[in-house]
Amino acid sequence: MRTNNHELSSARVLMLAMICCIVVANIYFNQSVLNLIAGAFPNEWEAVSLIPMVTQLGYAAGLLFLIPLGDYIERQWLILRQAQVLLLALIGMMLSPTATVLVFFSFLTGMAATVAQQIVPLAASLSRPSSRGKTVGTVMSGVLAGILAGRAIGGLIGQYFGWRGVFLSGAIMTLLALFFIARLLPSQWLPTPTFHYLAVLRSLGDLWKSEPQVRNATLTQAMLFASFSVLWTVLPFWLAHRYHYGAGVTGTLAVLGLIGILCAPLAGSLSDRQGSFRMVVFGVSLMLLAWMVFWGWNSMAGMMVGILLLDAGEQCVLIANQHTIYSLRPDARNRLNTLFMSVMFIGGACGSLAATGLWEATHSWTLISSVGAGLAMMGLLTAVRRQPSGRHSAT
Repeated sequence: MRTNNHELSSARVLMLAMICCIVVANIYFNQSVLNLIAGAFPNEWEAVSLIPMVTQLGYAAGLLFLIPLGDYIERQWLILRQAQVLLLALIGMMLSPTATVLVFFSFLTGMAATVAQQIVPLAASLSRPSSRGKTVGTVMSGVLAGILAGRAIGGLIGQYFGWRGVFLSGAIMTLLALFFIARLLPSQWLPTPTFHYLAVLRSLGDLWKSEPQVRNATLTQAMLFASFSVLWTVLPFWLAHRYHYGAGVTGTLAVLGLIGILCAPLAGSLSDRQGSFRMVVFGVSLMLLAWMVFWGWNSMAGMMVGILLLDAGEQCVLIANQHTIYSLRPDARNRLNTLFMSVMFIGGACGSLAATGLWEATHSWTLISSVGAGLAMMGLLTAVRRQPSGRHSAT
């Protein structure tokens, strides 16, 4: 695998984190304005309800079909091209005349936004082993900031400028990210070696079979991201149903989760020193506590406390699991990231779909909370059951 030889300075790490934040935010704009989109297309509810799931499935498709290429050709070239496609997809979303067209561009947006997952293994490859967890944690804090900022920005802009204004702002920010990419990753491409794309995809199955730690981390994270997605998919509808709040309040609540981003570099540093398993258990425990708060503390104050706990827990587990997979096969970091993130986002898509269906059928916050807690518990049981004895502090 080829990487440039320049030292990855703190400033460059922060710039990479900023690019990831901008890119990833585009995936989550739709969740905070889904009720506004539904109002714009009242006869296309079925198509509108598919938007969060289709976006995440697009992300999973990009992880599966695009990210493995980073082990064979220049990640810089892939990063630039994917960001350009993302810009075009966002313009398509803004101009969509029907919900069906919006679903198509949502899928394309999700697929192109995997550019962030080209950046994370690039940062890992350019880092010293002793500080890899901290570097990945810092860059991933940008990804996590994008997840939360996407909802916050989407909700606030949607409140005043409508859902089309939200996607226009996403296109403008992506154009800014392209400028940063051009400055940070100059076009000094190396010749691309010959490789067979189908063989690259087949190698994913071999890696899945040969790396039990990847299977453990991946299945655990899929359950937890499904739990995470349950909340953020239903929250705009719950706030409108219970309190008659608009998209701006959803965005404001998402800002709270940005506080939990401080957990990402800390989780990476602790994983460097003590291993990942303890951090996984700690993070899942926070998520379970969050769902208990959502279920039992039925007020806006309880909602805020629960969001802080849920976001912090999700971030801790994500960084710990990524620390595990990036320490396994330096020659296959992109493909390991493909396995991990694609299954994770399929889990998130299933969580969004289940949450939308349950809410439409029951409008029961108690049921939603029970499903979210159940998924988090399944993630914990997966992590504990598959963890080899005597290696809790080593992986």
